[in-house]
Amino acid sequence: MGQHFSRRLIGLAGAALAACVFLVQPDARAQDWPPRQSTIVIGFGAGSAADLLARVIAEGLQKRTGATFLVENKPGAGGNVSVDTVVKGPSDGSMMLAAIFAPIIVNPMTMDVPYDAFRQLQPLTIMGTTPSVLVSSKKLGVKSVAQLRELVKANPGKYTFSSVGVGTIGHLSMEMLADQVGSKMIHVPFRSTPDSLNAVVQGEVDVATVALGTVEPQIHSGDVIGLAITSAQRWPSLPNVPTVAEAGIPDMPVDAWNALFLPAGVPKPIVERMYREVKAVIDDPDVQKRIMNVFYRPSGIPTAEFAGMLTREVEQWRPILGKLGLLKK
Repeated sequence: MGQHFSRRLIGLAGAALAACVFLVQPDARAQDWPPRQSTIVIGFGAGSAADLLARVIAEGLQKRTGATFLVENKPGAGGNVSVDTVVKGPSDGSMMLAAIFAPIIVNPMTMDVPYDAFRQLQPLTIMGTTPSVLVSSKKLGVKSVAQLRELVKANPGKYTFSSVGVGTIGHLSMEMLADQVGSKMIHVPFRSTPDSLNAVVQGEVDVATVALGTVEPQIHSGDVIGLAITSAQRWPSLPNVPTVAEAGIPDMPVDAWNALFLPAGVPKPIVERMYREVKAVIDDPDVQKRIMNVFYRPSGIPTAEFAGMLTREVEQWRPILGKLGLLKK
């Protein structure tokens, strides 16, 4: 009986030990992150606002964890090069992608890309969001969205808007505005944001939606008229520019996001640890000030919420891209 009891006790102890191992394994795996060196890959050149945002986050992670976090600039093909780099990278949490709307949402629907963003990436969180401003040329003579709507509706096909290319957020948001007005505007694409904005300043193009960080000086100087900001709330440095909702355009897209993604194979415990660390960085008051200084609002949205938002964005933009004939065959 004593031997039977001992064997039973040993069996119970083994089962308990296995249960304990099972319970602590996720935490143990999370402790494997970060490795000695990690990389944040970004599809923009050094010195851009998006690049500066990624570097603020990298610096914060380095301070919190003691590991090295590098930012690697991989511009090209509208952000596709950076995405392709990360989906082919290691899935141990040592590589992250800092990406915006285009290479994740629009490009896969409009062109052949060497990746499947929704299958080969997993979202982590949004670092920050930044609005654009709907601006008009002084020559157009309008001071509000209501006046612009009247002109566009009364003169279909007469007025023009600029962007930095077909399928960009500046292009699509203006097409959406024209659609809501029930009229037509002429799209004039340019090769760069400065060229697109300068066309409005010179009166060669009537209106545009331009990133806040680019156009704020021209609004303050009076070179262009700020009609509305594509955000849920007004921006502190432009208190007199209403939001698009306040201006009567409730369905126009709001802030553009800049977010972190991971290769799809990163284990869940490591993803959860990464999210906690990134969120802690974003919540730091000093980091929030630095993020606002590059015209972003700090975010840190939960991972599951961000994933749901991405799905809704695909559903939102697909019919618009289809109406414009931009969906790939």
